[in-house]
Amino acid sequence: MKAFVICSMALVLALPLKAQKAEKPCASVYQYVESKNYYFTSLLQTRNDVDSLIATNTVLNDMAREKQEKLRQAHNPEEYVAAFKFTNEEIQKAGKALATLYKEGNALERLMTQAVLPSGCYQQYKETGSELIRKIWEQDAQGMNYAIDVYAAARKPNYPNIDSIGFDIRSLEFRQELLPSCKENVEKWNEAHPTFYSIPLKAVSLLLDLNDRLQAADFEPMAETVNQSSYAQVGVTRWQDYPYSAILVLGAGPEDPRVSISPSGKMRTAYAALLYRDGLAPFIIVSGGRVHPYHTPYSEAYEMKKYLMEMWQIPEKAIIMEPHARHTTTNFRNAARIMLALGFPKDKYAIVSSSKSHIDYVEAPEALLERCKRELGYEPYKIGKRLSDRIIEFMPLPLSQIINPLEPIDP
Repeated sequence: MKAFVICSMALVLALPLKAQKAEKPCASVYQYVESKNYYFTSLLQTRNDVDSLIATNTVLNDMAREKQEKLRQAHNPEEYVAAFKFTNEEIQKAGKALATLYKEGNALERLMTQAVLPSGCYQQYKETGSELIRKIWEQDAQGMNYAIDVYAAARKPNYPNIDSIGFDIRSLEFRQELLPSCKENVEKWNEAHPTFYSIPLKAVSLLLDLNDRLQAADFEPMAETVNQSSYAQVGVTRWQDYPYSAILVLGAGPEDPRVSISPSGKMRTAYAALLYRDGLAPFIIVSGGRVHPYHTPYSEAYEMKKYLMEMWQIPEKAIIMEPHARHTTTNFRNAARIMLALGFPKDKYAIVSSSKSHIDYVEAPEALLERCKRELGYEPYKIGKRLSDRIIEFMPLPLSQIINPLEPIDP
């Protein structure tokens, strides 16, 4: 794959061609996870011109060596975790150094104007230039620390029932085998090209992998896999032939680990198929990741897509998978990202189809939108008219592109 991966597949499509051109190939599935969570920092390792610029800074070079030595000297789990993370002093020091490096017309400025700003990933910040870089860097660094705390030190995540660490950190297996092995792997991986950010970034990748939490990369690159035909279909769609742009189906995962799609999931998906057959919209977006039960192998979106094709003969080109959302808030946010990036009409509503109780929750202004503001920090969509007990209109909003590094499984 020649295009480097950014914070979501939707945003890849939104970037200028110049920003998509990579100077190094993608390393692995880890890079999807890194870029979706810490977009700015992930770009530092894909651009030779930026890497060369960073190499001229003594402060950042010293930090890289110090972090490498601190990790080498770590001899117990607590020291491993501390060595993986940034200290507050390191975050501030690196932020100042990056701000100093930023100059009009140089590699760092080009990175911002060609990729970071067009992505919308950090649009909540109103600062510009070097101060914006400092803000963005601090967000990325704090996000890495958060993921390390959760998946190496058992910090309680926002949704502990589905997103917690997969091990008892007091167990001998974790303390004497798994975490030391992770430390050694990070150290070995980092030898090839140590930078001031590389140890925490690599630690996050390996810790998420250790805990089977790489779901942010599920089915990527979707434009070349599960959504290849539907993404292509978007470009030839006659939008004027439909009253709505899409039908969004909200996932409903089963609680039984032996069940791939829940009864509620079947009924929601079947209803969307009937609406599609009535010509309400050219696409069905099925949204939901590997969520319920804890560590399920089944993807809600994938199972809904299979159900639509096998049971309702809906053509694959009409089905867009969004296989990363873990909550109703991110069902809307992630669908909005895809719709905006693919160029869905900005003046045409989509509709969401679910159960009556779920649509009641979506419609209530003090319920879901308030939760979005509380958990995401913004509203990723606006609500239109309620058409029936089970259908309501919604419009995606550009704020949906803002990433949330405190949800590393679905940022």
